[in-house]
Order: sequence, then C-alpha cells, then structure tokens
Amino acid sequence: MKGYYMYPDIRNDFVAFTTDDDVWLMSLKDMRPIRVTTDTGVSIKPKISPDGKRIAFTTLWLRSGKQGADVFIVEDGRSKRVTYFNRPTTWVAGWLSDKEIMVITDYHTPFNAWTEAYKVNVNDESYEPLPYGIVSNISIKNETIVIARGYQDLPFWKGYRGGTKGELWISFDAGETFKKFLSLNGIISHPMILNDRVYFLSDHESVSNLYSVDMQGENLLKHTNFSDYYCRNASSDGKRIVFQRAGDIYLFDPQTNNTIKLEIEVFTERKKKRPKFVSTMEYLTDVDVNQNYIGLIVRGKPFIMRPWEGPVVQLGEKQGVKYRELQFLSNEDIAVVDSNENKLLILSKDGKIKQKVEKDFGRIEKIKASPDGKKLLISNNRLELWLYDLESKKEKLIDKSSYGIIREFDWHPTGEWFSYAFPEGFRTQSIKIANVSGNIIRVTSPYAFDFSPSFDPDGKFLYFLSARTLDPSSDKFIFNMSFQRVIKPYLVVLSKAYSPFNQPLEEVKHDKNVDPEGIQYRVIPFPVEEDNYVKISGAKSNKVLLYSQPIRGQLNPQEDTLGKIEIFDIEIKSKEVFAENVRNFVITKDGSKVLLVFKDSIRLVNATTKPDLSTQGIKGGVVDTTRIKVLVDPEKEWRQMLFETWKLMKENYWSAEKLQGWDSVLDKYEKLLDRVSTRYELSDVLKEMQGETKTSHSYETPYDFETAEPLVIGGLGAEFNYDEQRECFKIVKIYSGDPTNEGERSPLKDPGVELNEGDCIYSIDGEKVRKGSINSHFINKDQAILEVLTSDGKNRTVSVRLMKDEKYLMYRHWVEKNREYVHKMSDGKLGYVHVPDMMYQGFAEFFRLFISEFYRQGLIVDVRFNRGGFISGLILQRLLLRREGYDVPRNGERIPFPYLSSPKVIVAVTNENAGSDGDIFSYLFKKYKIGILIGRRTWGGVIGISPRHLLVDKTVVTQPEFAAIFDEVGLGIENYGVDPDIEVDNYPQDYRTGKDRQLDKAIEIALKQMNT
Repeated sequence: MKGYYMYPDIRNDFVAFTTDDDVWLMSLKDMRPIRVTTDTGVSIKPKISPDGKRIAFTTLWLRSGKQGADVFIVEDGRSKRVTYFNRPTTWVAGWLSDKEIMVITDYHTPFNAWTEAYKVNVNDESYEPLPYGIVSNISIKNETIVIARGYQDLPFWKGYRGGTKGELWISFDAGETFKKFLSLNGIISHPMILNDRVYFLSDHESVSNLYSVDMQGENLLKHTNFSDYYCRNASSDGKRIVFQRAGDIYLFDPQTNNTIKLEIEVFTERKKKRPKFVSTMEYLTDVDVNQNYIGLIVRGKPFIMRPWEGPVVQLGEKQGVKYRELQFLSNEDIAVVDSNENKLLILSKDGKIKQKVEKDFGRIEKIKASPDGKKLLISNNRLELWLYDLESKKEKLIDKSSYGIIREFDWHPTGEWFSYAFPEGFRTQSIKIANVSGNIIRVTSPYAFDFSPSFDPDGKFLYFLSARTLDPSSDKFIFNMSFQRVIKPYLVVLSKAYSPFNQPLEEVKHDKNVDPEGIQYRVIPFPVEEDNYVKISGAKSNKVLLYSQPIRGQLNPQEDTLGKIEIFDIEIKSKEVFAENVRNFVITKDGSKVLLVFKDSIRLVNATTKPDLSTQGIKGGVVDTTRIKVLVDPEKEWRQMLFETWKLMKENYWSAEKLQGWDSVLDKYEKLLDRVSTRYELSDVLKEMQGETKTSHSYETPYDFETAEPLVIGGLGAEFNYDEQRECFKIVKIYSGDPTNEGERSPLKDPGVELNEGDCIYSIDGEKVRKGSINSHFINKDQAILEVLTSDGKNRTVSVRLMKDEKYLMYRHWVEKNREYVHKMSDGKLGYVHVPDMMYQGFAEFFRLFISEFYRQGLIVDVRFNRGGFISGLILQRLLLRREGYDVPRNGERIPFPYLSSPKVIVAVTNENAGSDGDIFSYLFKKYKIGILIGRRTWGGVIGISPRHLLVDKTVVTQPEFAAIFDEVGLGIENYGVDPDIEVDNYPQDYRTGKDRQLDKAIEIALKQMNT
C-alpha cells in the first residue's frame, strides 16, 4: 500500500521517514518498512544516530486548537522524551555523536521566528545552547559548520523571493567566526556537507530542486530537474541524500549523480481514516428554529430534530459534502448551501434533495428565507444581494455595494418587504428596505454605521442597531479621545403612526403596511444607554431582545465570545437581563421562541418572558444534544476539504486574471489524496496546493490532528546549570522586564520566594532533582515546592507559582535590555520603542514605551520581527506628529508641544522577519521621510486576508484578497520586501558576545543626526 511519505533521513543502508503519523525505518536492502513509533502524537523529522541504534524525532500535539512539540528518541522499541521546551517551533536537526543531538527551537527567545540550536544529551536530557545565534538549519562536518537562516520549508508560498528567503553562513573554525556563504534569488534550505561540496534545496530557478556549490560557495551545480512538485526536506548521512517530493522519497547518490525514487509499500491499518464520531457542540456552526423543529449544522452536516424527543434526521448527503447556512422554509423544507459546488439546495425533512439551484451566485455568504418560505435573500462575496423565488425559479439582483459584503438582512412578516444593512463606504453602513419588486428605500443616512436590521413580528416596527452616539471619553493612558460605548438600538415606525415612545391620549393603531414616504423621519432611538450591542431581534408582545458583549482588551481573546441578552419591553419601556454567557441566539419567525446557544449547550425558551436558567431538563428548555450522532468519514471529508480550499481560492483571490492556471492545480493535488492517511498529511497537501498561488498569506491553519492534548509545562522564567558536585540546579540567570508589571517577572522573584542567581534547587515537590532538564519536573503543574541551597549556604523551602508561557517575559526582558542599552550609549538622549506586531500587542507595546521615551532628543523605533497586522497607520500618525516647541511651566521640566509628539530625529530598525503590515510600516517610514531605515530587507508579503472561512473541521484557510498597491512601486513590495536605507546584518558570532550591530548602527546614525 502506498503511503504519503515525509521527512526522510538516511544512515548507511537505512532510511527513516514519517507516514501514518509515525516514524518508520526501512533497510534499502529489503525495502521492508517497520513502524518504530506508536501513538506518541504526530512523529516527524526522524534522524538516525551515527551507530544506527537510535532515532531522534519530533512529536507534535494538536488538539482542539492547542499545540505543542518536543523531541523524543526511540531505542529498542521504546520511546523517551528528551526535551521539555514545549514550544511548537521545536525540531531535531541531527546528531552530533551517538549520545548528543542538535535541536532547533524558539525556547527562551523573544520571538517565534528567532530559533536557535541546542545540544541535547539524549542519555540524561541535559542541554546547552550552541553559540550561533539565529539558526534555521545546520550541518556540521569536523571543524566546518554551515548554518541556514530564513525559511527551510515553505510549501504554502512557492516561488518566495522576499527578505526571509534565506542564506547560508559558513565557519571553518568550529563556529568561532562565520561569514556569509551563499545567497540566491529563492529559498535556500537544508544545507548538507558531502565530501568537498555543500548540497542544498532551492527554488531560485522556479521549482525546488537539489543543488550544490563548492566550499567557497562557487561552481553551482544542479543535480535534479523536476518541473512540477517541489523537492523538500532533504537530509544526508554525509554520503547520500534523501528528500521528499509529492509524497514519495527519493535517493540521490553524489558519486553517480543519479536520483531514484524509492518504491515503498507500507502495511498499516490507517486508523485515522476510519469513520468516527465527533462532538456536537465543538463543531456546531449554524442553527435555526421554527415552531416544530430545531435545525443544526454540525461538522458541515445538517440535522433536524424535535426539541425534546423523537429521531434526529441527517439531511442531504451523509458524507463528503459540507453544508452551511441552514434555513427553515414554511413547509418544513430546509434551504442550505452546498459548499462543494457553492449551490443553493432545498432539502426535505426526510433528508432528500428536492431542488438544486443551478444559478451561479458566486461564494454565497448568507441566506434568509421569507416567512412563507417561497423566497430567499442571498448575499455573496461579489458584494451583491439577490432575491430568489423558489416557485418561479427566477432570481433578481437587488443591490450591490462597492465596499463590503451585505451580511445582515431580515424579512417583514408579510413577506412583501425586507431590510438589509448596506455598506455605503469603508466605515459607513445604512439601513435600507426594499419590496419584492425591487424598489429600494434608504431608511437611514449613509454617514453612520447601522447594522442588525430586524422586523417586529407584528409588522409595526423595524429595529436596528447604530454606532452613531459619539460621546468621547479620555483615554486613561495616552493623550487621546476614544468612543467606547457608541451603539444604541433604534426603531423605525413603518406606518404613519405615533412612536411607541410618544403615546397620544387616544389609542394608537398600527397596521402591517409599510409606508415608505417620509420613513427617514420615523427613526427613533430606544430610551436606553449606549452599550456594546451586537445583535437585536424583535419578539412577540412588543418585546425586543438585545444582545451585547463586554468591552474588553484584545491581548488574550477567548475562542468563544460570550455575551448577555436583555429583554426590552416597549410597553413599559424598561429592560432586564434575559440570559448571560450566551454565544448566539436565533428567534422563530413568529417571535414566540428563542434558541439560546451557550458554549456547551443549547436551550429553547419562551422569547417573551425571562427563562429560569437554573432549571435543567425540558423545564429549563435544555435540548439534549447527545441525541445528535455526528459520524465522520475522514477519507470523504478530506476530499471535500481539498476541493473547498481550491474553490475558495478561485472565488476570493484578489485578481482572477493573475490566478491563471488554477483549474489545473486541483487535479495535481487531488491525485495525492488516496495516499493520505492522517489529518496531518492532508495538511501538508493543502499547504502545497495553497502555495501554488505564489502569493503571501495563502495559509492553512489546522485545528486538530487527533493527538493527545499537549500538557502545559510550567516555567520559572530563569536559566539553570546543573551543579554535579552539589547535585542541584544552579540559577544562572533570572529574566525580568518591568518587574512591577504582571507577567514580567520570574516567579523566583515573587514575594516570599525571592531567590537569586547563584542559589541552587536540589528538590522539587519532595523529589530530588537529577541532571537533565529542570522543566521535566513541571509537567502539568501550576505550582511547585522548591528546596533550595542559597548562595550563602542556607537551606530554604519555598512555594512558587509557575508560568504557563514564558514567551512574553522573554520578549519584555529583551526589550528592556535594549532600552537600557540605548539610554546608556546615548547618555539618555535617545529613546527606544519596539513594536512586535501591527495588532493589539504592538499597539500596546508601542505606547507602553512611547510615553516614557517621546520627550528625549531622538528616538529609535525597532520593528524587527514584527509579525504584521493592521495598525501601522496609527503608529505612523504618532511619528509624523513632530515636535515644534515646548510648554514651559514655572516649575518642572518643559513639556514637548504638541503633547506626545515625536522628536525630529527618528531612526527605524527593521529586518527580514518584519512582514505584512511590518513591510508597509517600513516602506512608509521611508516614503514619508520620517528618518533613516536600518537593517535587512523585509519579509515581503502585502496581499492581505480576511480569515473568515473555516473548513469543516475548523481549519482556517485564507485567500489573498486585498493587494497593497503603492503609487511609486505598485505591487513591488509583494514577494520582495522593503530595502533599508543602510543594510546592516548581525553575524552568527555576535550572539555569543551579545553584540547587536543593527542597534549599534541606529544609535550611531541618530546621534550623528542630532549633532548636525
């Protein structure tokens, strides 16, 4: 049976590789693979020891979005964990001897992209960093060391030419000094020293193939000549080379310059292709409800059920099709969208397909059925709103925006009118109503942001929400104003009658007629305070449900955003809490019942009275979702996922003209599916297919590989050396950012603990420590008891809380070290600001530092390793606000004016790991002539995404949808990056001494400019 083979390694006549999520070992003499790992996770990147007795490999865990990775070895059929870094960016790079391996990881570095090499003793699990700085891959032969920087395997962006494309550095003196060895116009990966040449993979001539150069980096030779699939993940034993290509493994012999494909047959049960049942609530995506039934889509499968008892019926094709956007029709037929063909289907409640609408609506984003079930409103990715008549089978284009998808609409109970939120501009949206004949009336002005239209079930009012109550409040941290609570509910009186909030003496009568004349003047705000409302729905008996979510920070977003529902009574003009911790809700068309969706349950309750949610069972409205049995056939599901990923790219890529040839891509990768036996292998195929766009941001981010959930390893925010004489772990470095800030201090410095460098830990939780990794004592722990011998000879016992993630502490330590260095080298004249991304953390970090640095004579803005985002404009605004004078008080220091303005001398530092909006910041920093840009060419990816599309198993796939085109360079930043004004690199040997050439150059330039 042919498998999907990955990550090969060779040692003499044995080849190791990964397939079926395990490591296999095969003799080249008999070609019979033997499985050597079982159920450790996803076991990848095997490396055979020099004596052939051990295999080191990396284990990945991914379960329900939680991930981790560490290195194991297998010997005599037994696996042993040898690292406890617990970082997803961790892999084994090779063996140094029969007992030592090289591991590359971002453990204890400030950034995920900052990976370093470690030497790990597999016998006792002790480790130490190798002093080569940032390393992506490494090859060592005697005194010669070749390290690679930049990307090593980039299946999701083929033809990459940006600043992180990589280069090779070489040392001939065992790592004391390095010099740049090789750079090409493409990715250079997997360096291997064989005889007197360095071999590597590169795609600088289009498709990745095997090349080599001599030890001076000259005499480039090409050894393979593939023209379709990439050569990837090469490895060598110093004699021969193996690599993967399209699920196969190839062997290259430099003596003969011949390449052969290894014909491998594996005998495996392919357990992960077996049908399985999955959780209902974890994969619930759509719900609808009517008077008789509840409809749900779980893992792409539509179900209907009576709320309390009876059978659960799965509709449509049972396997291999993903459905979405479920809507009940009045005759209890169901409308859904088939994601495979992106077609509208009508299903009967017995599960059969009654009608397939052949009209090409583009990518259907949302549907809504009319009250009589005879018509559907349909919006799409082409920014259109369509009306489709199920009886006449005719469609009508109602409206089209130039600014965004029409996402929200609702039907009047008569079915003659509907309302929708129409994108009028990039940040504005109006409410419109239209009748089924296509006549459109704008209800609200096009100058605010109005959304969530919902009709009163009695037909008297149209409700909506609007972000137009602009009451500014002062920002508590920076000199700025902001609008925190801007959203209020509004109603529109549809007939020429009094507002319910202005009752005359006589009885008010409303009818169900919609009178469009003068409707703009019948828009009335609810008599409630502004809040962060996100949804409004009309219920029976003059009740309105208002759903709001808390205003909170964005640095630690929850997977599910939970909010509260309040019920407003129009007659008595008051509201009360209806339900809390709600994920979503859907109301019946007649407004009598509401289906509440919580994180782990759903309830069907009366929509007009507050429910008793403390009651369980039917009395409390609890719907037993265990009645829904969701059976998944992975093989059919994976085929559907591949097709939908391809289809989404076809529909959403920013330029149809530039996606020429995409139709042939599907067949190229579909033919590999029969060999795929696990979700991890599918991920590899999806990434390769996405990479055929040769465009940035073509991502596939999986959610679950069906492994065990990775266990958290607590951290102490410190570095240790094992003291063999005293048999304890000596504290050699304690990390600290600003120790008064949360998460910026090692737990060893907590009150009552107060340990110091030089103290030695000899027991943890009553267990005497041994040589190895101290982290092995902290698996799945929140706290630990340490017995310590202090540097002055005292014995102490302390209780410490462990950090769940040390990454932020490492980052803050690095930033504060840089800031202190800049202050020292400039005698306090220069300030320092680092921006780690152009998202929420970057915004927070910029202003955290800026408020204490802006008043200095000059400023260094560091965007190295910036992960991108969307707020570069906000930071550029601040830097463009230049100091023009001072306010001088009678007492104290003079105050720069304008307040919080930037000094006139600004220097920026960037590097190859600054990308996306970090690219754009670097470009505009130069364009606006804010200052000198120093460092390396940036990442080069500026075609942005809207990551809203989930595959059936919650995998995120993205399509480059928004090309950043600039007046002077057009698309020139994409797949190239931004060149600095002054190129400066940090050499591998600089990391040993702590030298930062880029920062030093920035200080030099800034001081020079201040003195001119």
